[in-house]
Amino acid sequence: MEGQSLRLRLATLALGALALLNLVRGSIHAFAPDGGAHSIAGLDLLGARQTILSLFATIGLHQIVLGLFEGFVVLFRRDLVTLALALQAAETIAGLVNLYVYRTLPVVVPGMPFNVGVLVVVVLALFASLAAPRRSAA
Repeated sequence: MEGQSLRLRLATLALGALALLNLVRGSIHAFAPDGGAHSIAGLDLLGARQTILSLFATIGLHQIVLGLFEGFVVLFRRDLVTLALALQAAETIAGLVNLYVYRTLPVVVPGMPFNVGVLVVVVLALFASLAAPRRSAA
């Protein structure tokens, strides 16, 4: 029983870390002068600067909203930890499919290998939360 409780605490801690990660990287994408597109990812902004910055801001604002939701779950609704981790896993998988297969970038960006690592953490935390005991509805 103690091991299962520890699993849920670890999953919740991981979700809290993911919330902070989403808030930080979302803020960079939304509010940095170049959204991190050139200064971090090394993308050439000369051809379509405004379009790229707008798309980075959209991604960043989405990450901020996700981070706020995950923070809310950690602080107030721990019964939703598994759902929040599943949502993060789905989003991370979709992003990786886009980065590596669907609409790849002309250069390797830091988000590519970094998000592989994020996916590993999310999947481990998701499995830990699924293995934790559930409270009965009654």
